[in-house]
Amino acid sequence: MPQIERQGSKSVSYSYMYPRVIAGTCEFCGVIDNLQPSHVQYTLCPHFKGIGELRCSYCPEDSNPIDVINQRELKVHVHPDNPNKLVVVCDSFTCSQKHLDRFKIN
Repeated sequence: MPQIERQGSKSVSYSYMYPRVIAGTCEFCGVIDNLQPSHVQYTLCPHFKGIGELRCSYCPEDSNPIDVINQRELKVHVHPDNPNKLVVVCDSFTCSQKHLDRFKIN
């Protein structure tokens, strides 16, 4: 007998998520080199090596990326439609809301 599929009232895209970057440090790897400042620690870990500087996709263009990295938690997602792109979202309410609104399906 066929069954009816029921979807929630709101749908969002799902994608792979990298480890969070908290105050410049990868949540899985932690501090790798004690001689380097905290805002470059994530670039030394294998998760983010070769990616370059992380910038929130939604923060204003004039915001200092080092301040955002040092003061915020960054969530790094693989773009749901293009697996070669990364979407970085800081933990500010406005940026998080913009990210949710951007990928809302219905």
